[in-house]
Amino acid sequence: MQKKYSVKEIQNQLLFIIKDFDSFCKENKITYYLMGGSALGAMRHKGFIPWDDDIDVFLTYENYHRLLNLFESKNPDKEKYFLQRENTKAFPLFLSQICVNNTTYINDQWRNNKKQHHGLFMDLMCLYATPKNKFRRYIQYCAAMLLKVNALERASYPPHNIKKKCLMVASRLVVNRFTRLLIHSYVRKYENKDTEYVGHFFGRARFKFTSFPRAYLGAPRYVDFEDTKLPVMERVEDYLTVRFGPQWFEMPDQKTLDLYPAHGSLVDFEKDYSYYMK
Repeated sequence: MQKKYSVKEIQNQLLFIIKDFDSFCKENKITYYLMGGSALGAMRHKGFIPWDDDIDVFLTYENYHRLLNLFESKNPDKEKYFLQRENTKAFPLFLSQICVNNTTYINDQWRNNKKQHHGLFMDLMCLYATPKNKFRRYIQYCAAMLLKVNALERASYPPHNIKKKCLMVASRLVVNRFTRLLIHSYVRKYENKDTEYVGHFFGRARFKFTSFPRAYLGAPRYVDFEDTKLPVMERVEDYLTVRFGPQWFEMPDQKTLDLYPAHGSLVDFEKDYSYYMK
């Protein structure tokens, strides 16, 4: 009989993953930072946001790709962890994941994509170099959004409204194997330039929340996170102000909390997901 797991129990499992990930990054001198809600949780709650059931990190383009290559070749526990790389037939999204083998974490949004690994996971996001000029930055963001919408369509993501469905279908007319490479190369076009800004363009945030000065990154600050310490960017307070607004440190009211839907996920820490996908 399938067991019901609380958000706290899921968080405890995620904590094991991030601790192993942190050790791997330290051993291989890879710099990463908690991002989004994970960074907010670290600074406001000294751990997970109480209702959050995922963990996200981001890395600069160089560190991101170095991590992917090293983890594939030097994964300390290949039986436990699986690297789900971005932009593949099985996982067409433009982010990567470290998944735990022999576990199940099937989110309703991705249930139709039976090719991907559906174990418990943490997300790895890439930060792209981007110019200070807002218009150029917006064009780069739009290129990334075109790739993202097409990736959702390729991953059999169920659209929640007719507008998203139309965008996903229309993306087939523009994005194919050849144009995908061209568009992605445009998103990466500033990587060899010393830009003042960096941006996370493949997430859920709207344009104005996606980029910030590179100077915010700096040297990682290890702060309290549950029973361990994890890194946030040097000027994390400035980053959180960009991402969540100047009142980021205040708890949301109940009306706002009610807007957070419960994740419809099938969870099992002891059974391989493929059992449920047949």
